Amino acid sequence: MAERGRGIGICGDVEEMKEFGWEDALFVLTGGYCWKYDLVTSFITNMTFRGRVEQTLSEASTEGKSVVGIRSMDDDEVNIHPAEYVQQVVSFTAPWIELDSDDPLVAHVSKQVLRHEVAYASFCGVNNIVIAGPRRRANIAQYAHAVASVLTTSPYIQFHIDLSLVEDESANADTGNLSHIYDSYAMWDLWNTVRSVCKYNPRLSLSLKIPPKLPNMDIQTRWFTEPIRILNIQASIYVPNAKGFPVLSKSHQNLINRYMKQRPAPFILLGDTPLLPSTPTARKGPHDSLNWLHYLQHMSKNQKPLSAVEKFGAGYQDYLQAPLQPLTDNLESTTYEVFERDPVKYEQYEKATRLALEERDPDSTTIVAVVGAGRGPLVSRALQAAESAGRNVQLFAVEKNPNAYVTLLRHNRETWGGRVTVIKSDMRSWKPSFKVDILISELLGSFGDNELSPECLDGVQGVLNPAGGISIPTSYSAHYSPLMAPKIHADISGRLSADPNGPETPYVVYLHQVELLAENQYIHNAWEFTHPQPVNAFAPSSIAGLQASGLTEGYNEHNIRFSKCTFKIPRRGIVHGLGGYFESVLYRDVELSTRPDTIDAKSKDMISWFPIFFPLKNPIYVPDLSELDISMWRLTDDKKVWYEWIVEAYTVLDDDQRFRLGVSDLHSSKKVACLM
Repeated sequence: MAERGRGIGICGDVEEMKEFGWEDALFVLTGGYCWKYDLVTSFITNMTFRGRVEQTLSEASTEGKSVVGIRSMDDDEVNIHPAEYVQQVVSFTAPWIELDSDDPLVAHVSKQVLRHEVAYASFCGVNNIVIAGPRRRANIAQYAHAVASVLTTSPYIQFHIDLSLVEDESANADTGNLSHIYDSYAMWDLWNTVRSVCKYNPRLSLSLKIPPKLPNMDIQTRWFTEPIRILNIQASIYVPNAKGFPVLSKSHQNLINRYMKQRPAPFILLGDTPLLPSTPTARKGPHDSLNWLHYLQHMSKNQKPLSAVEKFGAGYQDYLQAPLQPLTDNLESTTYEVFERDPVKYEQYEKATRLALEERDPDSTTIVAVVGAGRGPLVSRALQAAESAGRNVQLFAVEKNPNAYVTLLRHNRETWGGRVTVIKSDMRSWKPSFKVDILISELLGSFGDNELSPECLDGVQGVLNPAGGISIPTSYSAHYSPLMAPKIHADISGRLSADPNGPETPYVVYLHQVELLAENQYIHNAWEFTHPQPVNAFAPSSIAGLQASGLTEGYNEHNIRFSKCTFKIPRRGIVHGLGGYFESVLYRDVELSTRPDTIDAKSKDMISWFPIFFPLKNPIYVPDLSELDISMWRLTDDKKVWYEWIVEAYTVLDDDQRFRLGVSDLHSSKKVACLM
């Protein structure tokens, strides 16, 4: 057994960090006088215990034993005891044990030591335990098995695997380190094996050591997707500024600020800093050990302000929400209120409406209908568009929700001056005696069509003037790309007993700790819907059904869609699901987008829609330079609409031959389909 390192401590001023924006941040220290910190660290056992274990191991080896028992600790062999203070202690397991040793006896003894330490720490009330990371890549399964065995010893302890962001480039196999062949993804490979063996246990996370030389952004982004609960920052990564005070490079600042946007934010561990002075009043000069803490506090004060989307999404990062059922459920006022917070969407709608009105005869009256009017934000925007365009309009607001209908009546009386005719009706059942020139709706979902905008607008299309009537939006398209999203996968897996349909439910999610795996972060355009649709676009059996009040078999077949795309995957990773987005043309050049690569150009800071996530029941590992074939269907049985999807992984040889590596289940959201 080899010495792995020295003691480390964790500490921080929570209230001060809340003031500065790092709401969950805790700062970390290596030994010494603990001042201005919240937590300290300690090894669970001491050198006395190590001496006894090594003596027992030596005797067993001499006697040729293949198995030996290690009894639990004595009072003089532990560093912590049951008391209130242990809740402010982050405990470290013995750094000298070798869970992945080539010697079966050493590995067996190490596993016993780990179990004894965890059991004792649990008895004392410790909440966080850091486990020394693996040493031998070839024996990682052995290490992972040992970690999995201790996860069951306590229902509340959070375990953190101690790993570096990247392996040491100077590592050499002869010294017992991980490998002499440098691989920038090697440390992630180790972590991925451990968490996979432990079945994405939500109580297993990372203590990640930040190196002096940072890897490329691909590696940094990969770790950003993972559950990092401790950032281990050694004094050696600091550099002196012009006055000799320790500071971090710009790249290190950017990395730490990015990780601090995770929720919960990780602890900050300050390692190998000089010992603190004996009293707070003795602090002064560039070598004062509190300077490392003060610098991090300075960083927190000067963080880049959150964008509009980040502010709106605070608390919703990677939080799963079931899509709305707008046709079968009447939405609450608070739900409408959330939608209405987005000025960008409504500004775009007003701009599109104004453009459409400006193309109309200024001496005529244009009939405009807002269908699915909700509480009326689009109605207000339509009135403003008419005023700015200098056009006369006759405006109708159609809403099936009887409660929202009341709000519309009040707005018409108090705000719109009686200029609007409010209709309480499902838009598909509305049969006016006149034709509408401009039909406005906001029925789009996170995947564009997932809240049944096509079916709704099909049902109301008959009210449009066949001579030049237009729909706003005029079209919308669905887009998807493979994602690595371990946090979301762990959440869905943890819900299985309560929600067995979870792995086949498309969730609305503010995607945060995710990675787009496709080359150049490619996002595929799957299919499109346009409105109004030409009559010959409908299924043959549907025309009569659309004209009648009831539905007929096969009437919705024209809204079935299929898409298949091959994605090139340049770097190894895990496919946990598909990220879904949409783009929409409201009118002419006025567009909306939720795609991360086009949203800034088309509808910057729009917050009305989070993306959609299509999970995989079982994640698929893909190696470097592989390919993914993703097939997706939009299906209907005239009563509901659902999606089905399947993922196939291939490796590609130099001669372009493809060999299948694996295939997912055929996933179907039919059991949680959107009802028509």
